[in-house]
Amino acid sequence: MKYIFLFILLAGEFSFGYTDEQNDDPAPYLVYIKNQFSPCVGVLIHQQWVLAAAHCYLPSLKVKLGNFKKRVRDGTEQTINSVQTIRYWNLSTDSSEHNLMLIKLSTPAVLNEKVQPMALPTKNVPRGTKCIISGLDWSVKNNGKHPDLRQTFVASLLSDKECQETKQGKVSKNRICVKFLKSFERIFVEAILAAVICKDKIQGIEVGNFLGGNIGVYTNIFHYIPWIQKIMSMK
Repeated sequence: MKYIFLFILLAGEFSFGYTDEQNDDPAPYLVYIKNQFSPCVGVLIHQQWVLAAAHCYLPSLKVKLGNFKKRVRDGTEQTINSVQTIRYWNLSTDSSEHNLMLIKLSTPAVLNEKVQPMALPTKNVPRGTKCIISGLDWSVKNNGKHPDLRQTFVASLLSDKECQETKQGKVSKNRICVKFLKSFERIFVEAILAAVICKDKIQGIEVGNFLGGNIGVYTNIFHYIPWIQKIMSMK
């Protein structure tokens, strides 16, 4: 829950558009990781594998895919148990270094228009690249504890030097920083911005750290490609 609390503390700097006609953005790679502590979001990278932040770890997780809206059923909804959860996390609970894990699903996800894997990066992308920050949110009429709406926001990738000059960027080596490109209308307390998508590849995954103002820090997926590929090939 500390990550949700962090969002609340920074609410003075963030707000998002919020109307009765909220759109559900196209982000078929997003999955919702159900656990009893706090909402977590991951990214489908293979029909049977999900990439997520290691702070979302529990021994047994359920992964929800497809349509998330409670009041709408369109046949794309899927809830799949995990059979393995592998963390890359040799750290204390106060650190965000190596905050990454892989979740193997008990059965392959059924692909459809709302369930599609996202490609892994093949290189780092340059400073100034416009990326999509993708996550889940609560719709206007949703008063429950589970998000039900895909939301995306545009952000620009910062240089490594600019990232190092930020508080969190100084203490984390394998990270990228983004700067949000617009001001918003609603206080940012609920949206879970899980993934950085650049050039149709997942470049970053959330670590739960926003730096105030309009900057966010994410684990740089490209640094972990050998580990990801090794785990997926062995299991």
